[in-house]
Amino acid sequence: MRAILTGVVATIEAVAVALASLLAVAAYAFLVWWLGFGLAAEPGAVFGGAGAAWLLAHFVPLTAEISAEAMQVLGFAPEALTFTVSLAPLGLTLATAAFAARAGWRFGARGGAGGLGVLGGAVGFGAVAAVVASAVAPGGGVSIGIGWLAAAGCAAVVYGAPSGVAYLARAARDEHPWWIAAIGATEAALGKLRIPRPAIVTRVAGQAVRLAAALVTGYVGIAALGFALTLLTRFALVIAASEALQLDLTGTILMFLLQLVLLPVFVIWSGAWLTGSGFAVGVGSSASPFGQLLGPMPGIPVLAAIPDGWGSVAVLAPLLLVLLGIALGIGLGDAARRQSMTRLVSQIVGAAILAGLTIALLNWTATGALGPGRLEAVGPDVWPAAGLAAAELGLGCLLGALAARADIARRVVAGPGEVAARLGFREDGAGADPDLRARVSELPDAATPAPPTAPAADAADPEVPEAPEEWLAPVSSLVPHTGAEADADDQLTEPLDFDPPTARGAGSAAGVAPVDDAEAPTGDEAPHGAAAAAEAELFDQHAATGPIDKVPADAAADRQASQEADAEIDADALIEAYSWDNVDLEPGRDDDEKRAGWRWPGRKG
Repeated sequence: MRAILTGVVATIEAVAVALASLLAVAAYAFLVWWLGFGLAAEPGAVFGGAGAAWLLAHFVPLTAEISAEAMQVLGFAPEALTFTVSLAPLGLTLATAAFAARAGWRFGARGGAGGLGVLGGAVGFGAVAAVVASAVAPGGGVSIGIGWLAAAGCAAVVYGAPSGVAYLARAARDEHPWWIAAIGATEAALGKLRIPRPAIVTRVAGQAVRLAAALVTGYVGIAALGFALTLLTRFALVIAASEALQLDLTGTILMFLLQLVLLPVFVIWSGAWLTGSGFAVGVGSSASPFGQLLGPMPGIPVLAAIPDGWGSVAVLAPLLLVLLGIALGIGLGDAARRQSMTRLVSQIVGAAILAGLTIALLNWTATGALGPGRLEAVGPDVWPAAGLAAAELGLGCLLGALAARADIARRVVAGPGEVAARLGFREDGAGADPDLRARVSELPDAATPAPPTAPAADAADPEVPEAPEEWLAPVSSLVPHTGAEADADDQLTEPLDFDPPTARGAGSAAGVAPVDDAEAPTGDEAPHGAAAAAEAELFDQHAATGPIDKVPADAAADRQASQEADAEIDADALIEAYSWDNVDLEPGRDDDEKRAGWRWPGRKG
């Protein structure tokens, strides 16, 4: 029942999102109708065009037709013109994807029941698209190029795909039971295929997905930065192109809104330009760092900002993506050191392939037809641009990861033995890479406190009872130090003189007090005869009843070493220890012996 209710709520929410975005497009069409044409056009044609534009934003191609009379009025031959428009205004598409991802992330908190919410959202959005596609009249000058059922499917995918990705991301982060079961089934299937160590395969795959997300995010970010810098440096040309259109204030505002919804398209074109592949604005045209060949351009002022070729320094554009990959590779840090070279290379290659496929999808969304004639092909060449981006980002990431490994190796070799101990190397070099074990073994051992030893007994006085060796303990664990009596290392170990409370008074806790060398009884002051026997009897009684907290010397040393290890833990170590990726408990141990989950830093096992 809960899953069904979730699906119904998701359907209603998707319908609301679709109607809100459709209303925004209709408001823009109404402004054009009112301010541009003075309400002279047919309302059905205006709002039908608004519905067609909304479908275009969800990758439904449109077919536009201009009558012979309109062509003659425009100064062309009196012949009807029919052409296709398929370049989506990705600003509206991005808004739909953002709402869908938000809904999918929220449904991910409901566990397996949220999966029906993803399906319900896609169905609701597709239903609205089917109604809009049926309402677009073919005689209004604009019609959809596919059937209403195909249009509904395109819109459902546009909404359902981001929602599903966000739902899976939330499930992986929260470790839903069904997600853990799916990972286990995948590992079992890999085991049946005789693939060694399937758990490692799934772990590397997860790391590759996260790295691919970082690569794509960096790619889009640097593309947006490049587009912004281009607008700043060629702003005068954009203003000149806008003035050449001779638009009034209303027309300028409407043109600004049109360019705003096309902004993601321009950012993707900028990324393709940085790869060196470039993009086209019409058949036979090209724009890339290595040269520019453009013909007549559409009347969109921002296209005047397309930069010229960089000539002999054009290689600097692809080099920016390589540097981006290097930065992300260096950011792997200790994660690059903890992995073997084979696993590291596999992770980076897998991430580069996933990033290339994602960039190819982005390139496809920014490619299509913008008008008749030579404008039937605009945008980047999908696969060459994506392949170059994947190669440049992957190569840079690999170089950065190798640099991170080399830097850590240099610090381990050049630093003291404590550095090697804190980085997880054992004294024999186990856990380090094979080429480091020999060098790490030559490092001095980390400083460890020497176990306390008992002072020699006074041989001149055989009647003084000698405390057992296991009762020797640090003074700080029994009697608090104050003032000048406090020792900085708190490691003094002294024999203890055991007297009953009645003999020493209430000031001695449990009859225990340290014996200074100056107060030790010697010679005539030593007990004799019956007094010595009584004191020996009291000593044996205390030893039998155990009124004293006996702390063996070895246990005290281990406890202090543990306290010093805990004191060395810093905030970075805590954050690293509680990250899910930190599953390598001891370097050098076989992965089959390692346990996944959380662990306290500085501890073994």
